Amino acid sequence: MTRLLKSLLPLLALLWLLPLQAQQKQTFTVTFGQDPRDATAQNPKHERRDGDGQRYAIVKVRSTSPDDDLSAYQFNFGYPKHIVTTHDDELWVYVQRNAKWVTVSRQGYATVSKYDLGTTIQAGYTYLMQLSPTAAPILTQMVQFSVKPAEANAVVFVQNEQGGAQEEMLGTVDKNGAIAKALPLGAYTYRVTSTDYHTSEGRLLLNKANQTHIEEIVLKPNYAQMTLRAATPETEIFVNGQPRGRGSWTGRMKAGNYQLETRLDRHKPATVALTVREQESRTVDLPAPTPITGTLALTSRPIGAHIAIDGRDYGQTPRNIDQLIIGQHQLVLSMPNYTTEQRTFDIEEQQTTSLDVVLNDIARMTIESKPTGATLYVNGQQVGKTPYTADMASGDYLLRLTYPRHRDFSGNVHLDSSNPKTTLSLTRQYVQPTCFYLSAMAQAGTLMGAGGAIGTYLYNINVEASYLTGLAKSEDIYWSSAEASLKPLQLTYKPTAVFGLRLGYGIVCGTRLRLTPQVGASVLQVKSEDAASKGSAVSATIALRAEYALAANLSLFATPEATFALQKSDVYTLLADVSPKVKGWGTGFNARAGLSINF
Repeated sequence: MTRLLKSLLPLLALLWLLPLQAQQKQTFTVTFGQDPRDATAQNPKHERRDGDGQRYAIVKVRSTSPDDDLSAYQFNFGYPKHIVTTHDDELWVYVQRNAKWVTVSRQGYATVSKYDLGTTIQAGYTYLMQLSPTAAPILTQMVQFSVKPAEANAVVFVQNEQGGAQEEMLGTVDKNGAIAKALPLGAYTYRVTSTDYHTSEGRLLLNKANQTHIEEIVLKPNYAQMTLRAATPETEIFVNGQPRGRGSWTGRMKAGNYQLETRLDRHKPATVALTVREQESRTVDLPAPTPITGTLALTSRPIGAHIAIDGRDYGQTPRNIDQLIIGQHQLVLSMPNYTTEQRTFDIEEQQTTSLDVVLNDIARMTIESKPTGATLYVNGQQVGKTPYTADMASGDYLLRLTYPRHRDFSGNVHLDSSNPKTTLSLTRQYVQPTCFYLSAMAQAGTLMGAGGAIGTYLYNINVEASYLTGLAKSEDIYWSSAEASLKPLQLTYKPTAVFGLRLGYGIVCGTRLRLTPQVGASVLQVKSEDAASKGSAVSATIALRAEYALAANLSLFATPEATFALQKSDVYTLLADVSPKVKGWGTGFNARAGLSINF
């Protein structure tokens, strides 16, 4: 039973396709008639005669479709003979007389059987037959190919199994791996191709116009994921003679045998064979190219110089240095108290290059300072300003640097030919032994006040003059008259001015601080509020002025002091006897503080 079903399957498929093919048949119509004005059949140039000597009639066949292939049509006039010829875009059919009907057929079209010509063909007449083909509707079905992996960028080809059909490229799948197109109903073979994947082939049958046929295809890779890694980043990698990059390369390689090669300048290439299998993933470490080398025989005078070749340390001279790569190299020889020497030399393959270098202990020395422009003394002799350059031997030198508003530098400095540049820094001296200043200040203590001062330092000898306006008031003081009838007079006093002059000596402590012990005298004036009564006192002053430089021309100062009244007017004496506050204005402890601008 099973064998019978298998034998019937091709027949069942054929029976299924027959209606489909019939449904796809095209048709045409025939129009026929005589052309009384056309005498082509009687023209000796075109006429033909049968065995009885009678002329053939000519039927000129034309088509209403400009692309129609007239040679595909076949004609049957029954017993009368006919001959088919081609003239330009017409088909000429020579027909014997007495023909009354014709059968016209063409592959893929419905046959027009025994079409009645409506007349009897006469010898030597010319007739016109017009064929009008009409296309039968072609039913289609949507087919969608879904290819995985989507990133394979697969290309899909299809071919109708109907005889003579050519393979058609549907196109490249989209980013999701899909492509779709409507195809006429029928059986098809397909082919899906992609780089680095095996071609997938198959067959599909389209017989449902109202449905979408989805063909799922999974491509099988024919490559391996390989990483080729060289010994150094500069090494070039070649695969079968084609460059793949430097240092390393990662990508797909199809299964097969390869020759890998690494190349590097001034090295002999290294090669290795590699067999790649499908769907493997691995890293291959490639052999390093072999360096092409020679030898350097190096000596120096004096010996013991440090060797650096192309920035790499090679010990001290004398030395034979082998395994140097051929080509040009840079040599640097250095030694304490000697000028550093540089040389360029070449190494040849399996050859020895000899080099003898003389080091010099005299170099062109450069002495710089911060700030630049300082006056320079070498071993007590002034030589100029920084930066200073001269040919000097390695050794110890007594250097002295001076620069305005900076501390002098003085000391022994070792100059080395191997390091010919020396930089010395000067410290900024904010407090100067000679300057002029203006101060604004406030005073607190037994005498409250505010004022200003003007002063100078001349080689640290200080002279300062000051003026102060008192801010405090005394308590109420009563003056009694000798006459009993007069009431006591109530007065309030205040210091109106304090004039001072002081001498001192500044002691510079570091770069910003100066302490100045001072002695001097001051004159105090006091008045009542109505100025009707006034007095004065002369006081001696002992003080210590402490100054801190905030910047080059700005200082903050504080001055604690003690005053002692030496000479008093009568009014001041009476006031000091009855008022401790007034007494403290002339004899007491105070402290001044303020800001100074220095010039």
